[in-house]
Amino acid sequence: MFDSINGSSNGSSTLKTLRVGVVEDDATLRLFLKKLIQKPSNGFEFVGAWESAEEAAQPIAETRPHVVIVDLELPKVSGIELIRQMSPRLSNTAFVVLTIHDDPDKVFAALRAGANGYLLKSSRPNEIATGVRQASEGGSPLSQEIARLLIKSFQEPVVPQKKEIPGLTPRESQILERLAQGMVPKEVAHDLGISYETVRDYLKAVYAKLHVRSRTEAVIKYLEHQQ
Repeated sequence: MFDSINGSSNGSSTLKTLRVGVVEDDATLRLFLKKLIQKPSNGFEFVGAWESAEEAAQPIAETRPHVVIVDLELPKVSGIELIRQMSPRLSNTAFVVLTIHDDPDKVFAALRAGANGYLLKSSRPNEIATGVRQASEGGSPLSQEIARLLIKSFQEPVVPQKKEIPGLTPRESQILERLAQGMVPKEVAHDLGISYETVRDYLKAVYAKLHVRSRTEAVIKYLEHQQ
């Protein structure tokens, strides 16, 4: 990312000039982003750079940039909290996260807070510039790694929730569930760390509550309830 700031002027003269601000506590990165924003071919106007959310809040509210690039790890108030507080008040300002964090919790927290895009600091300069432009036009720029992460999160199989049978205690439900998985009472006792006699006592209570007379009938009722 700290290579020379490359970019092309592909029709940049016809692009709307975007006012862009930066919230980043690292001085070197702030300077890098300032130079990127001020590069004539990108068609941006630099409105300011601030090292904390507290320092940034008022000038952002006053200047109302088209786009604000925000780091997540800021001193005291986080970038996510800054976005959460500012985005509802600035409907025409897009907030683009630029961070090293690619874990799902951070990504979803930022997007829920109102971030319009999520880019990693490993992004090339032209990718950041393009992302800023996309965000201002209503797009949602995402680094490839983040896009893959989001897609994967929606593709992961949903684990069906077990339906508890009304009237049974949690322990009775645990025992019945294991029987339905094919365990015999002695295996259930070992798996739950209780005695065989205790399992038998629980089963008697289960039979009475389900109005059945055998383990097979109890398992059938359990499986029917899960459908």
